[in-house]
Amino acid sequence: TCRDWFQLSLKEGFTVFRDAEFSADMNSRTVKRIEDVAYLRTHQFAEDAGPMAHPVRPDSFIEISNFYTLTVYEKGSEVVRMVRTLLGAEGFRQGSDLYFERHDGQAVTTDDFIKAMEDANGVDLTQFKRWYSQAGTPRLEVSDAYDEAARTYSLTFRQSCPPTPDKAEKLPFVIPVELGLLDAQGNDLPLQLAGESSAVGSTRVLSVTEAEQTFVFQGIEARPLPSLLRGFSAPVKLSFPYDRDQLMFLMQHDSDGFNRWEAGQQLAVQVLQELIGQHQLGQALQLDPRLLKALDTVLGDTSLDAAMVAEMLSLPGEGYLTEISQVADVDAIHAAREFARRQIAEHLFEPLWTRYQANRAVSRNTAYVASAEHFARRSLQNIALSYLMQSGKQ
Repeated sequence: TCRDWFQLSLKEGFTVFRDAEFSADMNSRTVKRIEDVAYLRTHQFAEDAGPMAHPVRPDSFIEISNFYTLTVYEKGSEVVRMVRTLLGAEGFRQGSDLYFERHDGQAVTTDDFIKAMEDANGVDLTQFKRWYSQAGTPRLEVSDAYDEAARTYSLTFRQSCPPTPDKAEKLPFVIPVELGLLDAQGNDLPLQLAGESSAVGSTRVLSVTEAEQTFVFQGIEARPLPSLLRGFSAPVKLSFPYDRDQLMFLMQHDSDGFNRWEAGQQLAVQVLQELIGQHQLGQALQLDPRLLKALDTVLGDTSLDAAMVAEMLSLPGEGYLTEISQVADVDAIHAAREFARRQIAEHLFEPLWTRYQANRAVSRNTAYVASAEHFARRSLQNIALSYLMQSGKQ
């Protein structure tokens, strides 16, 4: 058990993490991650940005019931997930085994948990423990540069964390950034950092530990497109200057399911905000065709997880669009989103009808089964039907 109340996230954060992993294994891993991140961003990020912001391991309390927060539970789970991302699945399992073996029957602390991870893997996680002691959501700004002559590609990360009631100045966190680099055809490039003798896979984790830090990849024949923070590898606010063509490309080709969805959401937000502006100015609404093209590609790719396709077809909700608006024009937001839905239904009627019919045919001839495959098929069938009803076609 926990030594004291300040260690509550030791068991609750770990429990939320284990529950998420079980659900991911039983259903769609990508969709589960999308759901968890959406909840974290909407609720825990708001807690971090408000007057009740506090560390995952608080220093004091007035009323113990105040400890049952999204930060302790949801952000605590993300901290455990980051440990696994940094150490790898095997290293995390070794650390967990040592932790349970070493402390079975004891009252323990988060320091004991981290110490087991360090000893099992021969690493130093001292700086990483700032995730337990510092409140707030870190911001990670990324810029890139390509040197054609040297065939090198650089990514520069700048991290910061806004002041919170507990502390104004924050020390740099350890931020695990899982990433890949895509070539012009959408393939993942082999990744070789400067100084390494050979490439180490096409997806890797960079540890950003300084306020500003640059990583240089060598052997890059042409400027790539970065796929950053794959799987949402750290609970941060990421900023990279993607344009709409790049977002469309990532939505169509990224090998990471979460980032395909993320690119689609960013593209949809930009397109919807443009429609909102057109409505406010009294202009005729015109939908950016790049969103239609990207969604058409997603619908036509039958190799994708059906549950993920259903998520990618779902436009950002009116509540979210209201939240990110400087001045919320409810009428314009509703008009823009409904117009976008009708345009998608009319322009993509055939692929939507094809996917609906294919899933409906299976449903008619298959008994109900509570399985991931059946959940995914019904989700895609229902989202396709919701669009088809918008088309007005019989």
